[in-house]
Amino acid sequence: MSLFDSLRKVLGAGPAADGQAPEAVLQERPALESIVVPEIMPAALMAVEGGAQPLLLDCREHYERRIGFIPGSVHIPMREIPFRLGALDRSADVVVYCAHGHRSYDVAGWLIMQGYAARSLRGGITAWQMQGGPISLEG
Repeated sequence: MSLFDSLRKVLGAGPAADGQAPEAVLQERPALESIVVPEIMPAALMAVEGGAQPLLLDCREHYERRIGFIPGSVHIPMREIPFRLGALDRSADVVVYCAHGHRSYDVAGWLIMQGYAARSLRGGITAWQMQGGPISLEG
């Protein structure tokens, strides 16, 4: 099973529009493989000051979050995102991160398909920490 198939299985096809079956909605939307997911480098994210700060979404599992997280981030594990979309501001610039950037890339692609402005943190929290980004252990 490919990574994209696994993501579809975990996240589903997304909400049905106008009472259509999820399969019909999936047919109308571009395939996840055709989505171009913008990525942001850790240094560029660290350089963002003032103005509209992006909404940082940690899509890792609970046990990973306990190891450390980017301060100010919202934690919604990947498998819970379809059920908790209401917790995300649709007008926000969402930057998704995970451990190394693979899951966050797929989640950001799925969020783009749902109408969100989403990017993936390239290299995940590992690259963030290696480049001097702050990590919190509390919260």
